[in-house]
This record gives sequence, structure tokens and C-alpha cells, in this order.
Amino acid sequence: MRKIVAVLGYGKKRQESTFTYPVDTINAGYASSIIKAGALPFLVPSTKDPDIIRNTVQKVDGILIPGGNDIDPFLYGESVTFADKYDRENDYFQLCMLEEAIKEGKPVMGICRGMQIINVFFGGTLYQDIEKERPQSLQHSAPGSPEDFIHPVCIEKTSLLYDIFEKKEIMVNSIHHQGVRKPGDGLFPAAHSPDGIIEALESREHNIIAVQWHPEALLMRGEENSMRLFSLFTSFLEKQ
Repeated sequence: MRKIVAVLGYGKKRQESTFTYPVDTINAGYASSIIKAGALPFLVPSTKDPDIIRNTVQKVDGILIPGGNDIDPFLYGESVTFADKYDRENDYFQLCMLEEAIKEGKPVMGICRGMQIINVFFGGTLYQDIEKERPQSLQHSAPGSPEDFIHPVCIEKTSLLYDIFEKKEIMVNSIHHQGVRKPGDGLFPAAHSPDGIIEALESREHNIIAVQWHPEALLMRGEENSMRLFSLFTSFLEKQ
């Protein structure tokens, strides 16, 4: 029987005829990547209800926190300078799901914003805008297709990523303007871009793997490293 992964939805507004109404959605790439890796995706709509959050985490085998909008700087002890379009209710939902998953010992995968919310949960901080706060950095919010390779990342030899890639360097896409400034407690920076921006975080203790790039988009172009990443996550699920 396939393991079940809770993919956390993010509320967006959608225009339909004369009506505007909120919907919970995920990028289809997340779902297809999880299926290809041998598990089943389960969309969890954003909610404040602690019972729903607790019961959901108890019934699934792991959670995936996807990309999305910025995170409220208040959560990492800062006022708003460059952050934009953050959603406090969605932040709360994802942090509560993450807390419950860690409490229940369920594996967690974070992608882009998902890595950032994991970092904030563990007490880390973020660059609200890399280009403005580190103007000599590479262009991380790159134009063009999300499937395009943009820059390399250097992988730490003691990391889980190195175990699966068996390479010191891989090419990745890059569509983010925020990033990890200070890693959270217990999180290991597993990869960096050439300008020093942290591109991956891990916790062997909590079975957490998180990356700043979008492997689900690269997988759509058949890039094999991305399949290895999702397979690593689903291997965590099998240990439950």
C-alpha cells in the first residue's frame, strides 16, 4: 500500500464570471512528483482548527510544505521591510502542521517557501529580499521558465543530498526572492549557491529534507536528480 503525503494547500483568490472566491490549491508538479516517487498526495486545505490539523497529521505518513508567498517577518522577529504578499493565516496553518508532524515523528519535505517556514519554525531568520539585502548575490528570482537551470549549488559531503546525488555540485532552477539568513537550531545547511546563500537544510533527527529550488518543476523536464530527491523523502515514509 502506498504511503500518504499531506501536501499543504495555500489559499488564493480566483475570478470566475462575476464572482471572486478563495480556493485552496497546489501546483500539479508536487502531486505528480509524489506519485512518481511511489506515494499518494493528499491536499490539505488551510485551516485554523487544531483538531483537524492533529487528526490529519496522525492519519498521513508525512507532509510536504510547498512554495508560495512570503512569510510574515514578525514570525522571525523583524518588522516588514521588503517582504510582500504574506498571509498570516497560511503561515499559522503551516507552522501548526509542521509542529504536529515533528511531534508525531512524521517526515517533512520543504520546497522553496517550505524550506523557509521550516527554518523559521526552528528559530532561524530570513532575508526578506536577497537582491536588496545582498546586492552582490546571484539572481535568485530568475526570469523565464521555472524549468530552466539557473545556477549551481555546492553540496556538503556529510549531507543526505551528497549520499543520493554523489556529486559536489548540481545545477538547479531558482525562482525565489527570499532566503535563509540564519539557520534554525538543529538544521544542517546541506548546500549553498556560489554566493553563499543556503540552498538546502536537513535534520536527520526529524527526517527533514528541504531545498530552496523547485525539484517538482525540474522533474517535469525529466531531470533525474529531482527524482532522487523525492525518492529520498518517500524512503523516510517507509521507515514509519
